[in-house]
Amino acid sequence: MLKGLFSNSPCFAFLGVGQHSMDNLYPVLLNRGVRIRYLYSRKLSVAQQAASLFPGCEGITDTSIIWNDPEVRGVFICMKNAHQLPLVKEALQAGKYVFVEKPAVSSYAEWQELAAYNGADRCMIAFNKRFSPLNKYLEKQIKAAYSYQARYLTGAYPEGDALMELFCHPVDNVLQLFGPVQHYHLLQHSRAKGAIHLQLLLQHEKVSGTLELSTCYSWTLFSDTLHCLSAANSIEITYPGAFRITPLGRRLAGIPSEKIFNAGILPGFSNLSATPPVAANNPVIQHGYWDEINYFVKQVQQNGSLQPASPAVYRHTFGLLDQLLQRL
Repeated sequence: MLKGLFSNSPCFAFLGVGQHSMDNLYPVLLNRGVRIRYLYSRKLSVAQQAASLFPGCEGITDTSIIWNDPEVRGVFICMKNAHQLPLVKEALQAGKYVFVEKPAVSSYAEWQELAAYNGADRCMIAFNKRFSPLNKYLEKQIKAAYSYQARYLTGAYPEGDALMELFCHPVDNVLQLFGPVQHYHLLQHSRAKGAIHLQLLLQHEKVSGTLELSTCYSWTLFSDTLHCLSAANSIEITYPGAFRITPLGRRLAGIPSEKIFNAGILPGFSNLSATPPVAANNPVIQHGYWDEINYFVKQVQQNGSLQPASPAVYRHTFGLLDQLLQRL
């Protein structure tokens, strides 16, 4: 378990100190032994305090130190969305690999600018659900679905753009799982008292589904779910790590077997029950943060391409988000 700590892997820098970094990204970096040489914040005291978490790390307020250090091959950027794009472009111009927290841009026009930027294939927009172990485990069952219902419900988000910064998660998830949207209908939308509520009907090539996105609920009632229906199974997912698969279509002489045997619906496999405190059940792994950081670091080590997660692959995601933004 300790073999990766303080390894001789390439050096990295981290830009940003905040709750998401502290809760989800720093722990993975420490677990994987990623060598963070510099940690940037706009306040020196904050940068120095955060840097003390990493062996041999220096807290700084000047990004040019990072750009001019040839030993720094990769940069993690986790700051407010408004600050991200300029920093990504500076890092790419300096020849660095870039891991930037989603959404990285604020509009489709900014996405076009980033996707066309020189070296964009060395940039990874970190949509963590694309690295979700749950999605990978259920991929075959999900791909067989012909219908789905997805819901992302939370409370008000006055500190930012809920559509681009929150709803980007479920929008990208259904596009990644079911492919580009061919047609969609905005069944209901409202924007009152800073809250947004959207209900969409989406038609993909082989699948149709509904998507409810809302900040009209409460943060204490947060819900991120996906229910898929195929000819063989009903798949219920509660992100980040709970699911239930219910086999369908078992009949005797045309009569559903559960009616004959008076049995309740039993899941074919489920982890909705209590789970032990082991690494695989840790939220940073279930959410996909561990796998996405591991992928990025390995690609930097091997001088590989980040094309599978580069800005270009998110064209449909930001296209749909931009269309919704224009209709609000």
